[in-house]
Amino acid sequence: MNTAAPASAAPDLLDAGPAGAGRLQVRVLLDTGPTTDEVDRIGAIFAGCGMDAYAEGHSYGGPPPTSAFLIVLNVPLAPFLDTFVAAPDAEPDVQPAAGGGAARLAALVRTMQGMRADEELWGRPHGVKLEDSHSGHGVLLAAGLPDTAYGALLGLDLSGLDQWAIPVQLEWQPALHTWQARLTTVPRPFARRVPLRARAGDTPRARQCDDAEIGELWRLAGSARVPAVTWQRAQIVLLSAQGSNIASIAQHTVTGPGRVRAVIRNFNDDGFASFDPGYDRGERPHPTPAEQRDARAVAARGPAPYGLTGPAWDAATLGDFLVREGVVEDVDPDWLAALLADAGN
Repeated sequence: MNTAAPASAAPDLLDAGPAGAGRLQVRVLLDTGPTTDEVDRIGAIFAGCGMDAYAEGHSYGGPPPTSAFLIVLNVPLAPFLDTFVAAPDAEPDVQPAAGGGAARLAALVRTMQGMRADEELWGRPHGVKLEDSHSGHGVLLAAGLPDTAYGALLGLDLSGLDQWAIPVQLEWQPALHTWQARLTTVPRPFARRVPLRARAGDTPRARQCDDAEIGELWRLAGSARVPAVTWQRAQIVLLSAQGSNIASIAQHTVTGPGRVRAVIRNFNDDGFASFDPGYDRGERPHPTPAEQRDARAVAARGPAPYGLTGPAWDAATLGDFLVREGVVEDVDPDWLAALLADAGN
């Protein structure tokens, strides 16, 4: 998945129906190759985990014996690891230990390492690195990593590792028996403890989007001609698709964390249809008492005092004005209808 701004506008998807859960895209980079057999095997391994994988060579130090001895999985970190937390009973095309998400992750990593395990051919055992190329964060899964490290990794909260955070590489510290977030762009060795995983359900992320959907998100988020409601919701989902966490999205869109979560969950359930101002499903906004008071005052005055034409409000114009001017955070069509009825429109 490429979340960078597209060179041209994508097809219009605003009227698309509910979207299913997208498959996570994994770009597998090998220091030599890959062979045709490796491409097929890698595809089968990740397909068994519900993901799509594409294998190619990389230039981390060149081929053995000068390479970094790494197999790189270029993938959004938190969604990738969440797959093993959320669906521990799925069976990848590897032989896991006695079940569970940590055993499945360990088995997958060790299967990948096995492709470069012949020391006579490859020089030394390879590690696996999870790398999010968009944010610059990574997780180093060295050869010989103990089973307990995989369980500990799935217990970490990586929601704070987004594009706005300073790049870090997570490394297992055996002497401390813990994972450390080592800062990679500072002038001296420096690491921090990684917080434990947040409570389930508190940190939704936008489902995997294909390139056309990312293009449409960019088009909507960059347009001055779409309704303010649509624009705001597209901004939230685009930031989530790029890897931003809830707190960062709330800060950058000046929207409450609760509404950010709701917009993301609505998109995951109903796709681009959830951006429509008339969307009446999912998690609806709930204006605060202060928002209700100010919205009633706006509805009672009519559009003229605000420099708008027309003798009376209609739902689309009023909803767009209330969101655009920050009177309310978001709107719901039933709430707007009741507001207009109370104002005599």
